[in-house]
Amino acid sequence: MKNEIRAEFRADSFDLINFFIRHFRKFLIAGISAAILSAGISLLIKPLYESAVILYPSSNISEAGSMLGEVASRTSLFGDDDATEKLMQVINSEQVRDYLRERYDLARHYDIKPGEKYPNTVINQKMDKYLRCSRTSYGSVEIRVRDRDREIACAMANDMAARADTIFNNLQRNAASVMLDEISRSYRIQELIVRQYEDSLISLSGAAALRNYSTLETENDYLGLIRGRYLEALALSSQTMPYTHIVDRAVVAEKKVFPRRSIIVVVSTLSVLLLLTLILFVAEGVKLHRTDDRR
Repeated sequence: MKNEIRAEFRADSFDLINFFIRHFRKFLIAGISAAILSAGISLLIKPLYESAVILYPSSNISEAGSMLGEVASRTSLFGDDDATEKLMQVINSEQVRDYLRERYDLARHYDIKPGEKYPNTVINQKMDKYLRCSRTSYGSVEIRVRDRDREIACAMANDMAARADTIFNNLQRNAASVMLDEISRSYRIQELIVRQYEDSLISLSGAAALRNYSTLETENDYLGLIRGRYLEALALSSQTMPYTHIVDRAVVAEKKVFPRRSIIVVVSTLSVLLLLTLILFVAEGVKLHRTDDRR
C-alpha cells in the first residue's frame, strides 16, 4: 500500500519563493497585460496643464484711510496678514468668477450641454476643481489654474490676478465718489457760511466787527481744509492704484500635470499582481483543504 503524501503549505520564505516560481508565468502574463492595458487607458485621459501666479498684496489694501482720503504714512511695500486675507477673498469672489465665465465662455469651454438642468452649478464645480487660490508659507498668494488648453490655463491665471487689482480700484472709486458728493455738499454749506460772515462785516463796526472777523478767519480755514479734502477725494475717484505686486506671472506650461502615466501604470500593475497573489493563495488553500477532506 502506497503511502499518500499530502502537501502542506507553510508561510515561510522558502515556500513563498517556491510559490512565486510555480506561478511565475501567470505573474508575468498578468503584469505585462496590466501594464499595457493601463497605459492604453491612460492615453485616453485628456491631459491637464497648469499655470501659476505668485503675488503679494500691496500696502494700499491695509492702509488706514479716513473718510476724506487721508492715509497713515507707511514705508512697507507689502500688506499685512489682513491684506493677504482680503486679497484671497477678492480672488475667490463671484466677481472674478463671473468675469472668467463671460470672458472664456466657460459653459462651452467645459462642454456643458445646452439642456443641462443646473449649468451654473456644474460650471462652479469645475471651477472649484481647476482653480486654486491659496496662501503660501511666505505670506504670498498663489493662483493655480489647470485646464486642457495650456494657453487658456496661463491666460486665466494672469487674468485672475489682474482682475483682483481692477476690483480693488473699482471699490476705491465707488467709495471716493460717495465721499466726493458728501464733501461737495459740505463745501457748499461752508462757503455760504463764509459769505454770510463777509457780508456782515460791511454793516458792523467796532468790537462786533472784530469778533466776526476772527470767526471769519476760522471759517475760512475750515473752508480751505474742506477744499483740500475735496481735491483728495476727486483724485481718489479717478486714479488707479496698485493693490497687488506680482512676483511671478503665469507662463504657458510645457508639460502636463495630469495624468501621470508612469504612476498609473505602476499602481495598476502592482494592484493586479497583488490581486492575483491573493487569488492564487486562496485557490491553493482551497485545494489543500479538499485534499484533507478526501482523507
